[in-house]
Amino acid sequence: MIIRAKIKEHNEWLFWEELSEETTAPNALSEKNISISKYPINISSYQILSRGIFIIQAEMFFSEAASIQAEIDSEAIVRQFIISMNQHNKPTFSKHNIRYLPTLNEEHNVPEKQKCLYILLVMTPSFYHNLVTIYNPLHEQFKQRMGQRHAVSIFDQDLPATMEMLHTIEELAKTKEKNELKQIFTNAKVLELIMYQFEQFGLAAAKDTEEIRTEDILKLEEAKRILTQQFVDPPTHRQLSKIVLLNEFKLRNGFKRYFGTTIYNFITRLRMEEAKRLILDEEKNMYEIATLVGFKHQASFTHAFKKYYGILPSDIFRSNNSG
Repeated sequence: MIIRAKIKEHNEWLFWEELSEETTAPNALSEKNISISKYPINISSYQILSRGIFIIQAEMFFSEAASIQAEIDSEAIVRQFIISMNQHNKPTFSKHNIRYLPTLNEEHNVPEKQKCLYILLVMTPSFYHNLVTIYNPLHEQFKQRMGQRHAVSIFDQDLPATMEMLHTIEELAKTKEKNELKQIFTNAKVLELIMYQFEQFGLAAAKDTEEIRTEDILKLEEAKRILTQQFVDPPTHRQLSKIVLLNEFKLRNGFKRYFGTTIYNFITRLRMEEAKRLILDEEKNMYEIATLVGFKHQASFTHAFKKYYGILPSDIFRSNNSG
């Protein structure tokens, strides 16, 4: 599979890669950092090419309007995230979707003086099917529609990217793992991102679109702040609802809709990130780390860590020390 894209008006290639159709092919994970700084183009990109998947994250600013021409010469599962940024690098608008494409040859218009973050994930169908093995109604419907060999999106309209999606995208570019460990981590994060997308699409399909009131948003932000500070020993839902003065139903459902994740998953993410940091940066044993991130039993911590990252904490410890 050939994947390529260029700035049409200036004949500048953003990328040109060959992606293996077989997930068992022996090609190792490779990374690139590519910059294009030639008026009116300013692009800084990070790329990952691995077995069955290609990922690019590109920060773009065009002084003049331009078009990006993208091409894929065979079947692919494509996930795009387009995020407009303000002068302080804060998202002002975003959209994403998951599409099946028999081939691709299309243009994207980029307006002048618009800073944006563009994330593209291209997967071979076999990689996608091997990665996404859990049952999900949207996924099953998507697979059936793929069989018709016509371009189709998993959801009829693009939706805004959630905080959890943006965080996972950021982690893909910042991980320090090497070689096979990075392959495992990348696949785990790609799957995590798909799950966040499925979750949001499912909520939208259920027409759960009632707007959250401004005063409730402030209370949800306060709940998030409290959980961030107390994730090792977090308050119960009932305790948290009393602290932020929001009933339990609105707290649970509002948190999931506004932040794109459940309270439980949010706490788990904070615990797993801290555990990973302790493994990589501090010389502590697994029992100490489990205790420091809020687990009473090391076995429970090990199970949660492997479920989240797809690898045992001891494997990261050994890899870090062997390097």
